Parts: sequence; structure tokens; C-alpha cells
Amino acid sequence: MKTSLEWLSDFLAIVPTEQAAADALTNGGLPVERIESIENDTVIDVEVTSNRSDCLSHRGVARELAALLDLQFKFKPPSALESSTNRTSDAVRIRIDAPAACPHYTARIVRGVKIGPSPQWMIRRLQSIGVRPVNNIVDITNYVMFELGQPLHAFDFDRVSGGEIRVREAIAGESIVSIDGHERKLTAGMLVIADAQRPIALAGVMGARDSEVTDGTTNILLESARFDPLTIRKTARALTMKSDSSYRFERGIDPQLPHLASLRAAELIVQIAGGELLSGVVESGEAGAKEKCLTLRAEKLNRVLGVALDPAIVTDALRRVGFVPTLRNAVWSVTVPSNRLDVNVEIDLVEEVARMVGYQNIPIRDEIAIRVAPANPTLACIDQIRHVLAACGYSEAITVSFVTDALANLFTAKDHRLLRTSAAVRKADGQLRPSLLPGLLEAIRRNESVGVMGARLFEIGSAFWSDRDGREQERRRVTLVGGELRDVRGTIETVLQKLNPARKFTVIPEQRAGFGAAGRIEWGGEVMGVLGTIDPAIIAAMSLRESPAAAEVDLQVLLDGAQREVQLKPLPRFPAIARDLSLVVSDAISYAQIAGVIEACELPHLEHFDHVTTYRGKPLEKGTKSITIQMSFRSAGETLTADAVDAAVKRAIDAAAKQLRAQVRF
Repeated sequence: MKTSLEWLSDFLAIVPTEQAAADALTNGGLPVERIESIENDTVIDVEVTSNRSDCLSHRGVARELAALLDLQFKFKPPSALESSTNRTSDAVRIRIDAPAACPHYTARIVRGVKIGPSPQWMIRRLQSIGVRPVNNIVDITNYVMFELGQPLHAFDFDRVSGGEIRVREAIAGESIVSIDGHERKLTAGMLVIADAQRPIALAGVMGARDSEVTDGTTNILLESARFDPLTIRKTARALTMKSDSSYRFERGIDPQLPHLASLRAAELIVQIAGGELLSGVVESGEAGAKEKCLTLRAEKLNRVLGVALDPAIVTDALRRVGFVPTLRNAVWSVTVPSNRLDVNVEIDLVEEVARMVGYQNIPIRDEIAIRVAPANPTLACIDQIRHVLAACGYSEAITVSFVTDALANLFTAKDHRLLRTSAAVRKADGQLRPSLLPGLLEAIRRNESVGVMGARLFEIGSAFWSDRDGREQERRRVTLVGGELRDVRGTIETVLQKLNPARKFTVIPEQRAGFGAAGRIEWGGEVMGVLGTIDPAIIAAMSLRESPAAAEVDLQVLLDGAQREVQLKPLPRFPAIARDLSLVVSDAISYAQIAGVIEACELPHLEHFDHVTTYRGKPLEKGTKSITIQMSFRSAGETLTADAVDAAVKRAIDAAAKQLRAQVRF
């Protein structure tokens, strides 16, 4: 922001030299980009960060310099004399139809003004910071904005239809010709200022040509308001319109500024353009702001800064920036002024103290204190899951938590209800995801659209729904998508084996929302998720070229079942002997049933066994399948013989034949 040193003299008893001001602001976190000499004035260009909207005015920069250099700050509140017995409330009505986008709106009326050029002192100040003079009324609104930081707008009141001001969202198809002469097509969601018939301004951005102040204007309506930063930013970006007003509204306005700036502008209008200021101000919405009271601990302050500061120095630093600190038992209770929208938590107070003390005055220590904290077992377990999934060829993705209604319904269980956000910005995709699958499948689709086929993705995140009793639920899930069913199953088994090899893993056929062929995953007898292929209807609806398999499991079950302490055992001294066993069984028989039969046999020296593959087709009979299992045998005291292993395998075959009518496939 360009700042005139001559203008700063209105707020500082002693104005520092341009170099002193530049050094102080730069050291305080507001870098000065350049210094210019303009006639009898010096202008410094201050780079104001996006969180310091309080410094987007001469008053704000002066207040900052006064704090940094310990100077006397002076400010005389305006005193506009209402010279009329007529009331503003009798002349105009204010209605806010979009309170979330406009929390506060004020209006004053001045009748009988005389439009003409501004006085030379005002023209000189505006030109010094690069603002082109227009006429006295427009110049006053610009002057007050650069003086106090509050954008204002003056309407030709005679061109405001119906004596009514409405703050509302634009209706799709409406248009407005802005002051710069361009016709702007409006869309729903854009905020406008309207009269009884039409939009007369783009709220917080620019006024309309058919309500602007001209040489023939005699009565004006002065607007001073607060608008939602996000709404203004979206409108300005959509219409490619940037203005000094929108720049300030996008960064937030002090809730107490609208009244102050309105009064200051009215004072200048009466002094410069004459006219009759109607009595009172018409307003709608909330004028004030809730008081912020934060806590600053001396221990926290000294630990972050690395130096023990005298409490008196800290108290003085906080007072210099306009805060009201109260010290008690090494803890400051700090009341934050309304203009400091950027100060919201304790660390913000630490930063303010550091700025006032001066970063250059905080001693540098070559040694740093390192406090070693024990590893969080939950986070360590989640990291282990991530590493295993990555080792199995899956890449981690982070998708948004919102999905469209149509997509959410495809993945919602019958006894679950969807949760919807009330945020207006999420009208198209306002459903909270009931599963992580929609986002991952959309990521698969985007990969396919750029020629990346066969992507394998996983995500660890939350799913949301409400149960039959209306209780809102949030569950952390581990979800993976991509590859064939056996790949996904093998990956899940690998994860479970790493977490706790002693717990039994089974998959029981069961239909689930979003899946075609699917099964319920149980781990140690506890239901933990689902595994299967994606429903073909969903594949078609999302225009996927491939049909990936997927699994979604409950993270909490994984954490609860994980073996946190590492179990060490000696390396085996003797070799293992592996045997592959293929059993032909009915389609109704699951691998879990076969595994149960083998476990019940309690075969000697059986170290472990795993599912290898399932086959259907010729030469097998219809309604049957072949399940191949690999069994590993090892003795702790000797090298096993083939005869001993074959005898154990035969026991398993006989048991499967007797209980499941299984036949060996050769």
C-alpha cells in the first residue's frame, strides 16, 4: 500500500524519516518495497500481508509505526453535524436478504450537495498515492477508504428506485453495467446491492453506471458496510474485476469501521460539498464484534522465543499494539481490539511480543534444546499400515470429503442415512462421503482420462453417516482400490500379517453397498470391513474403463487388534517343506470353511498355510471350484522327511473329504 508521510502527520505527533519508517515497518513484518519523493511529500510502498487488513490505511500504518517506534498516536473521532430534523429512516429502508454474505449495512443521506472538484489538499494526497481525482463526492469516499481502511460507496439517491436498498444474491440472468462501462452478466450466488427494481451495485466490488454520482447529482446515499470476504473474492474473480474496495473486503474489515468511516465521510461531504445531512443512520445487521480475550503464558512465550523476557517488557509490548493485558500468576489475559482480525490464538500473541521487542534484539543461541518424546503408538501403527500398502504397490491419495447426492447414494448402506453440509458453497456436492470409495474411484477415472491405466490407490480417512436413531457417526477407514480381487485380498492379508500374525483372517460372502461380488472380512472373529469387486452399475455410471477390486476396513479394528509389542523369536535352524494342495469343492464351500477344517486337524509341524488361488471352469464340473492352498511345515528340532509331511497332508485331505466332500485335484 502506498503511504504518504505527509498524510501520516494527521495521526502521529512526530513523523519519522522515510528511512526510519521503512526500517521499522520492514523489521516489524511489513516490508517496504520502495520509497518515492513526490513534490513536497515522500511516499513509501508497504507490502501488507493478507492477514494484516488493519494496515490497509494511513491510520493503520500510523498505528503500526507508533507501536514499533513507541511514538504518540493521535486520532480525533469525526463529528458530522446533522443539520436536518428530517430522519434518514423516513427516506430509505434497508433489507438484508443474505445475512451470511453481509453481516452489517449502514446508510446515510445528504441532500442538496454541490458536485465539483475536490480541494487541492485532498487532490494532492490522493494523487501522491496514485488515485485519480473524479469529483468531490467520489474523492471523499476514496479518501476515507485510504485514511481509515473502510471502503465506501455513494449512490445518486434520486436514481435509487422505491427508496429501498436490498442486499441480496443476484438472480441468474441479471446483468449490470458497472461504472467502468462494461456490462457484467451475473450468476446466482453473487452479492448485489439492489433497489426496488434492479441491481445498482456489485456489493464490495464496484457500483453501477445508472446509479453513480454525476455532475447533476444533488442527493446522495452513502453506503458503509461489511461483506463476507469469500463472497467478494469469488465475485471479483468470476467477473475479473479487482478494485481497491474488493481488495480490502477480501481481507476482512474491522466490525467497528463502518460507523466510523460513514461519520467521517459525512463530515467531509458537509464541509466540502455542502448539503443537509439527514438525522441518524439506517442500518441492518450486527454492528459490533464479539470481544476476543486470549491467554498468554510466560512459559510458552519464553520457550518459543528462547529467551526469558521481563514481564514488564511483555506488558508494554502488548499495550503498544493496542491490546489490553492483565498479568496474573505468570499468565496474561489479553483483550484484543476488533481491528486485529489476525490475532486469534496464543501463538499470535507471541508473535506480537516478538515484533515489538524486535526480532533483531532476541539473542541467537547456537545450541537448541531437543525434547525427545515417546513415539505415539497409534500414529506408529498407522505409519506401518501406510508403508505396507506402499510396498504392495499402492499409492496414497487424499480426496475431498464431499460427494454428489447421486454418488453418495450408491455407497450408502440400507440402515444408514447421509449427512449433508449446510454450506452454501457446497450445493452441487454437499453430501459427506459415506465411504472413501467414491473419491478413490474418481481419482482412478481421472488417471484413466490421461492414459494412466491400472492405478492402485489407497486412502486413510473418515466416512460419515447417521444411524437409524439419527445419531451421527464418523469412522476412520483404510480403503484401497485397484488391481484384481486376489491382489487386493493379498494386500489386506499382508497388512494383517504385519500387524498381528496370530489373529485369524477370513472372508465370508456377503452383499454390500457399492460392491458386486463381495465378502465380509473378519479378523480374529471381529468384523472389520468388506472386500470385493465394484458394482458394474457404478463402473458404468462413473465411466470407468477398468473394473478394479477394492477393500474398505475399519481403522479402529486394525489399531485394536495390532500387536504393539514386537515379538522376537530365533531364526529357524531347519528348512521348511512346502506342499500345494488343490481341493475341488462345491461353489457353496468357502475358503474359510476349508481353513477351519485344516486348523481343527492340528497337524504336527504345520507352520502356516495360505490361500493361493480359486479356479472355476473346464475340466471342472459346473457348480464346483478348485481352491489351491499352500502349506508350510517346519520342525524346530530336526529336518522333516517327505513321508512325515505327506502323512500330515493326507490327514487334511481325509478331513476335508469327510466334512466338505472335497476331492483332490491332480
